[in-house]
Amino acid sequence: MIIFVSNVHGQQDSIYSHEYLDKSTRFAWLTYGGDLNFLSGGTTQQLVNGIKQTTNFGNTLMPRLTIGGIHFWGHTDFYVTIPLSFLTLQDIPNGLDKLEVHQGVETGFRLYPTKLQPQKLSPFLGISFRRFRYSQQSESNTNENGVPSFGRFTYPIQFGLTYTSDKWHISSSGYYNYQNEFNYFISPSETGLVELNPLSFNLSILRYIDSDRYMRTPKAVARINKNYEILKKENLLSSWFIGIGPSAALQISKSPFLKENFPFFHDDYSAAVLPDISFGRYFHQIDANANLTYRTYRDKHQGFDSKIQTRRHSIGIESVKFLFNYLGFVPFAGPILSYEKLNTSVNGTDYYDDKLALGITFGWDIRVTHTGTSLLRTNLRYYPNLNMEIEGEKMMFNHLEFNFIQWVQFIGRKNTLRKEKNK
Repeated sequence: MIIFVSNVHGQQDSIYSHEYLDKSTRFAWLTYGGDLNFLSGGTTQQLVNGIKQTTNFGNTLMPRLTIGGIHFWGHTDFYVTIPLSFLTLQDIPNGLDKLEVHQGVETGFRLYPTKLQPQKLSPFLGISFRRFRYSQQSESNTNENGVPSFGRFTYPIQFGLTYTSDKWHISSSGYYNYQNEFNYFISPSETGLVELNPLSFNLSILRYIDSDRYMRTPKAVARINKNYEILKKENLLSSWFIGIGPSAALQISKSPFLKENFPFFHDDYSAAVLPDISFGRYFHQIDANANLTYRTYRDKHQGFDSKIQTRRHSIGIESVKFLFNYLGFVPFAGPILSYEKLNTSVNGTDYYDDKLALGITFGWDIRVTHTGTSLLRTNLRYYPNLNMEIEGEKMMFNHLEFNFIQWVQFIGRKNTLRKEKNK
């Protein structure tokens, strides 16, 4: 491995060959677009005159936005989808005033045994992880804060086909969700069984862009090698950078505080979308980053006559080492030390805790050469056992933060290369 890494870095730090650039720029390309997610119905229970009664409910149709990247020369697809909840169509049965069968932000992986190519039909298998949320409210409900939600992290298996044109991927797929039964609190002290149809279906249309194709021409190869020498001369191979992108905070552990005091919130899976902002410096000689990062998010649990809100602010110092460069795919890992400002509001009473926390950061860059003025980065962060104590019990904040796409801009490189080009 040491010899392999040394050889790769040796190749990258000298002259970029046409062969290397031709192969590495075909490694990955960007996709974006939308899909329609069709969730099959199921059965639930509700209280009618104090007696449990089984009720059937129908389908859910949810449009979503998708952004992702095809990797390994058309053999894998990493993506994230964001639901457009305000456009969801839900069939609500008699006896219920409200019904929510919601699948949140989904991150997934698809494997194509035969690679994606224009005018070809390619089968795939995959798996995804996403937040599932369910709630129901009977017509006779009089609770001030409505009803609680049930939430969980699901891992459905995917299967389907993708047709590739010159610009588009059109996919039809099915999901099988084996986590299709759970108990839902229909009163503060009583639960009802909810059973979901394990099969759901999806139709997506995505635009794909090969943004690095310009780097394959002989003229571009010469320009890239010249840019490398310019940046080396101007000491800009090591440079400051800024980064920004959306991230998701996904619950890892349930909170003992909720189990002890609010059992009807204990199964409400916590997840949030948050901004991920970074500022730091890249060190070329050791191929490493050191940077500041800021993230913040809020979440809430409400139902029956209770309401709990949480808020987290995190300012961290992290340092990561890039492990190797496989044709532009550059994974990294390292520690992060952060100042955490945690807050939980329980029915109007606020609890605060400020502390230092140690976590781990890992992810990857898409970095074909060291001459780029920007790049795309994926960050994942995890803080084991991060929590605050409330009345002797733990409220957990140890979420997995998954920043699928972060735009990173190197400061000073673009102006320097533009000036040299205009001479």
